[in-house]
Amino acid sequence: MKIYSFPENYEKVSDAFSVVTESGEKIGVYGCDVSAFPLNQVWPGYQRPFEQTEPTSFAMFGSDGEATLVITPKEPFESVTVRPLDKAVKPEIKDGKVTVTLPGAGQYSVEFDDMHHVLTVFVDPEKDFGIDENDENVLYFASGVHYSEEITALDDNETVYFAPGSVVYGGFSASEKKNIRVLGYGILDNSSIERGKGSPIAFSHCENVWVEGITIVNSSSWTAHFAGCTNVTVDNIKLIGMWRYNSDGCDFTNCTNAVLRNSYLRNYDDCIVIKGLAGNTTLPVRNIYAENCVLWCDWGRAMEIGAETCAPTISDICFKNIHVIHGDSVMMDIQHGDHADVSNIRFEDIYTEYTAKAMAGKLQTSRDEVYVNPNEKHMPLLFTILTIHTMWSHDDVTGNISGVRFKNIYVTTEDGRIPPSNIAAAADNTEISDIFFENIFVNGVKQCDKKALGIDAGSTSDLPESLIVGDGDAPKKGGVVKNVVLG
Repeated sequence: MKIYSFPENYEKVSDAFSVVTESGEKIGVYGCDVSAFPLNQVWPGYQRPFEQTEPTSFAMFGSDGEATLVITPKEPFESVTVRPLDKAVKPEIKDGKVTVTLPGAGQYSVEFDDMHHVLTVFVDPEKDFGIDENDENVLYFASGVHYSEEITALDDNETVYFAPGSVVYGGFSASEKKNIRVLGYGILDNSSIERGKGSPIAFSHCENVWVEGITIVNSSSWTAHFAGCTNVTVDNIKLIGMWRYNSDGCDFTNCTNAVLRNSYLRNYDDCIVIKGLAGNTTLPVRNIYAENCVLWCDWGRAMEIGAETCAPTISDICFKNIHVIHGDSVMMDIQHGDHADVSNIRFEDIYTEYTAKAMAGKLQTSRDEVYVNPNEKHMPLLFTILTIHTMWSHDDVTGNISGVRFKNIYVTTEDGRIPPSNIAAAADNTEISDIFFENIFVNGVKQCDKKALGIDAGSTSDLPESLIVGDGDAPKKGGVVKNVVLG
């Protein structure tokens, strides 16, 4: 194991947990804030009240093999669950201490009694990034705290490096640049940036972009946004501490050839987002691959294509080996309301976990609204495939959806229920066709009933309230759904 130094004078230290290795070596624990409940707004001009947050903790270190930790919570507890569940980590509880053996590099949510008392553990692969701090093209941040109230613009061939134990306030942007890298095992803290004044990572029309290793906290808006970029690799990033309005995870808008892998995204809005935005309508969205990620969606969609689909085509999109450990609205979503032709979409080897205490997301109607869960037995939708005109739509004509495949979908629910889903061609003159389901399991049982899974839909306007976004037009009848196959 490689224990990272803890930055001196960083204010966000957590005392909720003590964490040591099996040999007694101390691992520093960071604190940050997350959403306490899923109450969101659509781009208001003010910041979300801090009273709607709750504290959480995270720790990180490097290891290329098994790592055993001894965790001592400050508060008493009765039970411990380690997610993702399919990693089969069995905690041992003795004398108020919890011993867990983690199988290797990855991201783990250690939950004490419920989803509100959590220690998230980030285990990085041990890696030498080979960065020369004296290189004139390297912006090198050593261990310690580095403060800025501005977004730093990057140039061609520039590398930003975060040494372990570094915390960098601010954010980084680039426009029409090539060969940009943001690397390392430090923390990028966006809390010094006013909401809407700059994302932690925002690259526009760039080529050959590589982001790896960093942990991002306190995003002011969309967290990692790649707009009109080509050849993007995002590897082993960790997003946590998202509580401000519309703090999406990783957004690929009008991009070609992009990969997101080995990452953890806990976001207060959609986690992985693929869309076409107005202003880039001539650029296709093509060859986007998300693999081996852990998602916790505090509000919105865990995996999202849309809602904006302003592009000639959105095609060749794959989500593979994705673990959704918590969600509030939709686990897998295609929401199509613009002119793009959407085709060849794959969801494969997807693991979704449903807790009995999941809270239903709501859009805030007033600044002082108090959240009340509208459904005590709420279950997020497993998937949606929609042509639908909403407030996010920019085009008068909505395109079609074809060639969507769900393969090896594993659902775990605490109460035995099958989660709902929805397929609806609600926009006029649209077609949803060639939708294939193969090996859908709920609590280990293969599902063979279309109706039970919510995939027997034809053209309908009978959509769940959670899918009617903001003040958008009501769903329209007139579309066609055909060739939906459950195998």
